Amino acid sequence: MEEVRSEGCFADGDKEDGYDAIVVGSGYGGSVAACRMSTAGLKVCLIEKGRRWEAQDFPTDSLHMLLASRIESRNLGISFGPKNALLQVYQQDDSVAAMACGLGGGSLVNAGVILPTPVRARRNPKWPKEWERDWETCEASASAMLRIQSVPTKFANAKIMEQITGEEYEENSQTSLKLSINFDVEEKPTNSRKSQDMNSCLACGNCLSGCPYNAKNSTDKNYLASAIQAGCTIKTGCQVQYVVQNPEFVFKETENTSERKCRRWLVFLNEIDHLTSDFVILSAGVFGTTNILFQSQLRGLKLSDSLGSGLSCNGNTVAYVAGSPAPLNAYGLDRKQLAKVPFQERPGPAISSSYTSSLGFTIQSAVLPTAYPHLLFKGIVTYGWPSGYGVLDGITDKMKHILGLKNSQAMVLNAMGYDESDGKITFEKDTNRICLHPPHDPLLPRKIDAFQKLTKKLGGVLYMSRYRSTSVHLLGGCNASSDSSRGVCNFAGQVFDTETPSTTHPGLYVCDASLIPCSVGINPCLTIATASELISRNLVQDILKYKSKESTITSSKTPDQKPDFNVPRKADGSPRSAVEFSETMRGHVGGMPCTAYLCLKMNSMKLKDSNESHPLLRGKVGGKVILRAVEMDALHIINGVVDLCHVDARTPFTQYMHYRLLLVAPSGSRFSITYILSIFIDIHSKRITTYVHMFSQIHYGWEEGDEPLSPRIIWVEGVDNVACDIQKNRQKQFKQRNSGLKRGASCINHRAPKKCRKYERPQQRKVYTSSLPISPQNIHLTSTTRGS
Repeated sequence: MEEVRSEGCFADGDKEDGYDAIVVGSGYGGSVAACRMSTAGLKVCLIEKGRRWEAQDFPTDSLHMLLASRIESRNLGISFGPKNALLQVYQQDDSVAAMACGLGGGSLVNAGVILPTPVRARRNPKWPKEWERDWETCEASASAMLRIQSVPTKFANAKIMEQITGEEYEENSQTSLKLSINFDVEEKPTNSRKSQDMNSCLACGNCLSGCPYNAKNSTDKNYLASAIQAGCTIKTGCQVQYVVQNPEFVFKETENTSERKCRRWLVFLNEIDHLTSDFVILSAGVFGTTNILFQSQLRGLKLSDSLGSGLSCNGNTVAYVAGSPAPLNAYGLDRKQLAKVPFQERPGPAISSSYTSSLGFTIQSAVLPTAYPHLLFKGIVTYGWPSGYGVLDGITDKMKHILGLKNSQAMVLNAMGYDESDGKITFEKDTNRICLHPPHDPLLPRKIDAFQKLTKKLGGVLYMSRYRSTSVHLLGGCNASSDSSRGVCNFAGQVFDTETPSTTHPGLYVCDASLIPCSVGINPCLTIATASELISRNLVQDILKYKSKESTITSSKTPDQKPDFNVPRKADGSPRSAVEFSETMRGHVGGMPCTAYLCLKMNSMKLKDSNESHPLLRGKVGGKVILRAVEMDALHIINGVVDLCHVDARTPFTQYMHYRLLLVAPSGSRFSITYILSIFIDIHSKRITTYVHMFSQIHYGWEEGDEPLSPRIIWVEGVDNVACDIQKNRQKQFKQRNSGLKRGASCINHRAPKKCRKYERPQQRKVYTSSLPISPQNIHLTSTTRGS
């Protein structure tokens, strides 16, 4: 197989030029967008939280499966497992949701069932009418890229399902089920290099834990392979935290030409480091995309109140049937067992049969991979052990399975249908986590009744989930709609800007399952890929139109602007070691509490001037500031620099710790705060005293010739002096300069005047100088090294 080269989170050129577009996530949404933009000749970067999984890396036993899983339980308040684990399980109250994490997203561990979107879903009032025009064309395009194939034969569990399903069920298709799996029985596309490198399906039944034989057409083998071949940059092991509008972005457009300075979006991977791009496409799945937008909302991004609403679990319900005498062959086979079993008698792919009930839901039988801990389906995740069947019986079944004495007695049943799509994802500011509230499912009792009837015909024991909602097909949360009152995005995936009605944030898109506004009742991977194909068409046109307007692109770096944020490198090209530490300051501003939680990364900037401090003494700052005298909500730092040995021209023999922070509030207001710290050691009293000089001049507008940094920016400059005793925490008498507001005291916590927000230059610059009364009591400066 052709080697796919993945870069780390940062590489040369990331910060100088940025990207035309950054895609977050690599599932059925992000991979489609990355492919279509890359093949259009655009400079694209795809960021994936998980790692790249090769066929030999997938877990093949229970121990490795547990090591490749992360479980987050809100009920117990615990989380364990690596954050980039292959399988991510979220449990809260009476609901549980499972997701995949890796280059390829959910396509790595799903069954690969490809079914067209039912007419019932497309006739739902919530379904965007604009999607209907080219839906069939895009659906065919997605099917061709995923290289779907028919199951060549009916395996044992499919035959049993065919026998026990009554007249109330009908097969989804007149022909055999289509899967994105290579069976090597159909003609391969001549222009597909990747398909020639894939192996043929061995019918081992381990699809749901990742194909160990490289036979599944996951998105890393089609869409992403084409994107990489077209020049797309892939960054794995990087998690996007939030996105903010670049405060330095300026776009001027005249009749014939246009000019921009720097990229217009900052994509943060942590509190400090970020990448830049003109377009950002969020495709991190329902939980990931919604969480990124919630975090971005805290940093001033105006979003619809519908964010997180309209959640659907696609009517998912999972049950487990055990102890059946029927030859189900629904256990996965390991390599040793595979060599002893003929192809026709093997379990087959994870799902090879699908039946739709006249009651309005679909039931599929599934093969349990050999890597899945079987006891998790017996008692632990159920209401309890069924009557007449206990723990010892479950252990006995497991031992018989291990010894090969009984390997055909169990099967998983999966039901999907149409729930009310009224679930919700909420965000807790205190814990900085999202919460899941599943939708109502009116068909749940009927699904349970259908499971019981099938189990009776099989002569087995039914284990029902203890959870009201057990979902592997989350949809919605950022629903596509006609306006911001009913959704987060429009039909083209553009995110609504609620500050101005009927407008969107330029360059910000959503392209994944979170756009789907209702349940679809069947496996939704083709629906997601089709919607992504539609959105990618408009997206590529939008980017090309934006680029065509540019006549000149000037660098955002000028000598009097902020320092270069590129990661410095040694002569051999490897990155220098960076020192990271945290810093907490507490005190009072204007008689109200003030706390600053700072993260500092030193040795992260290049030396541009011989008069500057050594790079080890300069760095970037992130974190947040709780400043009640200015904003009741926390102010988040989106751009901060620090110089530990700053020298002012007026005091050439004194060095200061110089901070410059650009903060943003959830309201959208931005504050630029500059302050310095002076540390003096008193030998006689054996104590350390810190003087905080907070520059606190606030003004709106700008002078002729200045470039507006933001339509809502509030600058904080000026001077305040604060002295505090860190060791004994004594209150010292001190003198403050420029005490009190000189003018416009009521404007300290307000946004800029309307005419300034429209980039209209006022005739006279309005400057409000303030030296806020800052008490030295209880101001502490602590520093803790996190790593290097």
